[in-house]
Amino acid sequence: MRACDEVRVVLAAGGLGTRVHHWARYLPKEFQPVGGRPGITWILEEIAGLGAAHIVIVYHPYYRAFTEWAGQALSPSGQTRYRRAAGRPIADRGTARGRAISFIAQQGRYGDLTSVLNGADHFPAADDLYVAFADNLYFGPNPLLALRNVPPGQVAVVARPYQPELAAQRGVIATVECDGRRLVADLTEKPNPSAARALEQRHGAGNLLLLEGRARVTADFIRFACAFPIAPGAEPKLALAIGAYAAAHPVVAIETSCEVIDLGAPVCRCDRSHLRVAKTSARQGVTISDVLFPARES
Repeated sequence: MRACDEVRVVLAAGGLGTRVHHWARYLPKEFQPVGGRPGITWILEEIAGLGAAHIVIVYHPYYRAFTEWAGQALSPSGQTRYRRAAGRPIADRGTARGRAISFIAQQGRYGDLTSVLNGADHFPAADDLYVAFADNLYFGPNPLLALRNVPPGQVAVVARPYQPELAAQRGVIATVECDGRRLVADLTEKPNPSAARALEQRHGAGNLLLLEGRARVTADFIRFACAFPIAPGAEPKLALAIGAYAAAHPVVAIETSCEVIDLGAPVCRCDRSHLRVAKTSARQGVTISDVLFPARES
């Protein structure tokens, strides 16, 4: 497999989990167990759907020691080494084939845009780059595959149908139809209820979407983002850079309705009381219920 045949993915894991600070000081949120294994392993399986991939995981320096161990555990030989140490049979599931993982510490101002730019520095400037936020797990049609269906050289984001009650927690995208595609016309980061109602009145609720934690960006966008002005004391946000870029460049919005688990939420839907039953996953053949509450073997 030639390096030029690999897709490039930045897994943005540079946060400190401040919404769940009571336990995030001990464990990066993307390693919170979901369905009996670290959440990040579900994302790696999602990325595997793209084929051979080089993945750069950008982590916060606070977790440097933890990440040194994680690099071993997630390596192609990690499962074999563990089973050998535990005296268990060696079973090669082949899940890590065609996958190269690099870990780099986030450098610069704290923010997800910083993670994306740090990761982009490790790839050839001419290639499209997939971005996945490590605290968002998707169960349903693979959102990264949906992004791959967009022609190369175009910036694209994944978004879900607009829900007013979620607007204050997400980026709200206003879209316009163009040649059968939905393009980003405006993006407002976490509007309060009054601002959300104003967006509904201005654009129509049917033209609004909620930004999700998957995107594909281009070399041109990376150059734009490197020069994107950040207000003093503000956090560099990928959503804001995409919104500004969309003012002068086409950004495709790909709609999804698949279930999502937010590992950084104060009440993560990793227990039965906060779980909504999902439809069968076209990507993994499972539902969130299947993942969290697997049937016992007889």
